[in-house]
Amino acid sequence: MCKKSIVFLRSNPVDPDSRVEKEVNSLLKAGHRITILAWDREKTYSPAANRIKLENGSADIVRIGIAAEFGGGIKKNAVPLLRFQCFLYKWLVNNSSEYDVIHACDFDTAFAGSRAAKRCKKKLVYDIFDYYVDSFNVPGIFRGVIEGMDHKIINSADAVIICNEQRREQIRGTAPHELTVIHNSPAKTDLHRVSVPDSSVKIAYVGILQETRFLKEIAETVSQRSDCELHIGGFGMLDEYFKEMSEHYENIIYYGRLKYSDTLKLEAECDIMTAVYDPRIRNHYYAASNKFYEALMLGKPIIMAKNTGMSDIVEKYDIGVCMEYTKEGFSGALDELIGRRNEWTGISERMKRLYESSYSWETMEKRLVCLYDKM
Repeated sequence: MCKKSIVFLRSNPVDPDSRVEKEVNSLLKAGHRITILAWDREKTYSPAANRIKLENGSADIVRIGIAAEFGGGIKKNAVPLLRFQCFLYKWLVNNSSEYDVIHACDFDTAFAGSRAAKRCKKKLVYDIFDYYVDSFNVPGIFRGVIEGMDHKIINSADAVIICNEQRREQIRGTAPHELTVIHNSPAKTDLHRVSVPDSSVKIAYVGILQETRFLKEIAETVSQRSDCELHIGGFGMLDEYFKEMSEHYENIIYYGRLKYSDTLKLEAECDIMTAVYDPRIRNHYYAASNKFYEALMLGKPIIMAKNTGMSDIVEKYDIGVCMEYTKEGFSGALDELIGRRNEWTGISERMKRLYESSYSWETMEKRLVCLYDKM
């Protein structure tokens, strides 16, 4: 196997970013050298080099601070996004002797990454976490143009990664040279707490704190109940909302930003997980939620919205409840799942078997390393 120098491109600060960290960790294990270029939107500052430590080694990370509104869409963030593209392209061209492969995560890095790859004659891996025009508030006048550019990158990349089989339909009309499915599964840990609580049921969510994940509705529902607690962490536009809720309600506990290892520890200590996304957003039909895979690995019953990514798996294997996307739907799903607490041990066992047979990170890691071996 030829060891490669790989540069990852990501439009967040990777602090944390579970998928990037897992992929980088697996490639470090295989002996590759990694650099990450990342965008910190909290404040403006010049590119700053640092090291990110992972289980299998460490990688260089260069963060640039370009202040922007997290979740603000193209209209509000057009100028910061353009500045970030310029930074990526300039860095990749100026440091072309330092890497062999560009690993671009999503269209908002692949646009600059593909042009740098072409100019510098480098390999390009296009890793599609979320299909851009279905995920963000793209004005109608630009949708066709952006999708056309996205398809062109998909067709020209040396390899394309998608995060579940359903995404094949989402990129229909393209012809990737090499297409690999790598699910968002966590690496297996020994953090397995399978117990049925006698008192308050603990509900866990750690991730992006934004409107389309039903988080306010969950918090409002839990705040009016005495039989459960909400343990919530992460970062995003709802930071202040959850800080205030945790100050007003004893059964809402807010942790703020957590390392991924601490996220899994918290989820392991809770009883139920949620991954409730708005089914009206097209990308959510194809979503490969980290929370779904984390719940599988940990053996935690999960609540999801009907007709969102992997909800069919939840129903098929009876490993949780799929709800209507309303507060009443969530309250009913919570009642149903709590009422089945004597079945949680069996549900947990089914989830762990499903993780091992179809979604383990060990399998995903082999696919990723094999993809790089073939290049």
